[in-house]
Amino acid sequence: MSKFNPTFQQKAAINYPDSMVITACPGSGKTTVIQEKITAITPELPGHMGVAAITFTNKASLELKRRCVHNAHDIKQSFFGTIDSFCYKELILPFLSRVWEGKVKDREVIKELSSYHKSVLLDQYSSPTLENVVKDKGFKFMYDEGYLWISSFAGLALYILNESHASRRYIKSRYSHIFIDEYQDSSLAQHQLFLKLFKLGMVAIAVGDKAQSIYEFRGGNSELLEELIANKNCFKHFEIDINHRCHPSINNYATKLLHPESKIFECDEIRIFRRNLNGNLISIGETVSDWILDWLKKGEWGVEYSSDFALLVRKESSLKLLTSGLTVGYRSYTNTLLDNIGTQCSDLYKDLLAFRYGAIETAQEVIDSVFPLKIIKDMGVANIRKSVHQLRENLSLDEIVSIFNRISSAVGIIDTEEEDQAVADIIDNPESIRQFMRVDKSEVQVMTLHKSKGLEFKVVFHFDLEEWSFPFQRVINGDWDNPVFPSLSQDMNLHYVGITRAENCCVLVRAQYRQNRHGEFGLSSPSYLFKLEQLEGLYK
Repeated sequence: MSKFNPTFQQKAAINYPDSMVITACPGSGKTTVIQEKITAITPELPGHMGVAAITFTNKASLELKRRCVHNAHDIKQSFFGTIDSFCYKELILPFLSRVWEGKVKDREVIKELSSYHKSVLLDQYSSPTLENVVKDKGFKFMYDEGYLWISSFAGLALYILNESHASRRYIKSRYSHIFIDEYQDSSLAQHQLFLKLFKLGMVAIAVGDKAQSIYEFRGGNSELLEELIANKNCFKHFEIDINHRCHPSINNYATKLLHPESKIFECDEIRIFRRNLNGNLISIGETVSDWILDWLKKGEWGVEYSSDFALLVRKESSLKLLTSGLTVGYRSYTNTLLDNIGTQCSDLYKDLLAFRYGAIETAQEVIDSVFPLKIIKDMGVANIRKSVHQLRENLSLDEIVSIFNRISSAVGIIDTEEEDQAVADIIDNPESIRQFMRVDKSEVQVMTLHKSKGLEFKVVFHFDLEEWSFPFQRVINGDWDNPVFPSLSQDMNLHYVGITRAENCCVLVRAQYRQNRHGEFGLSSPSYLFKLEQLEGLYK
């Protein structure tokens, strides 16, 4: 790992000792800043304490933890994981039984509510708040019937902290700091929990970027990040706005997209391109394949491997069309059968498949990601690790499923029939199983814009830039002449995220023919995103 030489902005954020908000643009080195802060804090802590580092995905938490333990650094009793995992492992599992009777570990954690569960709640919630949990008796009713809804974890955790002195004493004695990354995607319930932990005496650090808010449909609210910034009495604001990833011309285009009045930086050449390509996405897949092979041969844009290229689409249907025309090796990241099931068991099975086929490197990463602390204590880490390690052996499908069953049973998941069949179908499908393997340098990476968040590539092709494809439009009262953009700010942010995945070159593609919702192809018009006046002169 090369020596880190922080910029003035980065150094100021790293050295500040108290509660703070860091707003960080893409490519600004925010993960390194978080890492540097954690590794500076933990040596000063007693052995029984640590920091809580909350990230948006398990993959991000594993990467942050790897970086923090580099060179055998002792992170003490620190937590690395998602907000849901933190709430469950540190508050709900050990303390909910003190305010609601019954063994928490006997409750099934569900990701989606059945129609019956929806009927017992007073409202439709995306991320229930403390007020919702207290006022709506449906949450307690579900618990009594043996279920915990994962989307309610933040509200439940806050309820526990308010009701249980033991939980407050535990959290204060265990953690000195809480870090929450991707704060722009936090829900109101998660925001309230963050503020509660701050009031309990933890040093609270929020890191985010309003421009990368793309999860409002899940309850995320970027205004909460602005609220923290405005709270100058409690949180000092640090801005890290130098993009070290993207070529200046790409950064200029992306910045002007969201901030028309912003200044642009001089650069020697423009490396963002708009291309109107003949045909539909199938034939365009062939055209782009030829470009990729030619650029690889010439070493254009600094590329060395096929995996240096990303093909990003807005819609899963576009992904299928595009890949059907590709003549280069590729890996397509789509929702698998396990994603579509969306249960605690399916999440466990995805991690086990990722370990068996190499995307997750060590058994400990699986353990850290999946297993509640109490269960690890009861079963013994060695036994769990042994079961996970067996998945790397030469096994038949029946043997793989049997080990999956054994591990799921160990964490209290008994009903696995649907997930077992999904595993069998995934293993039987070479394209599906590739998603659980290590990245292959010979494969172009193909995915939706949402799945690209947090990644970076030498060259990005961004598709679906036709009217009606992206941004999303809706017709109101049959007025086809005046469609509306119901989620324009989110779509603009998503476009920004896609563009800023590119380091050296970004190609924005409009297809001559777009596919409508009936599967028919017709002549396209340029996307609204191609009509923005502030972007003129910033592309070729």
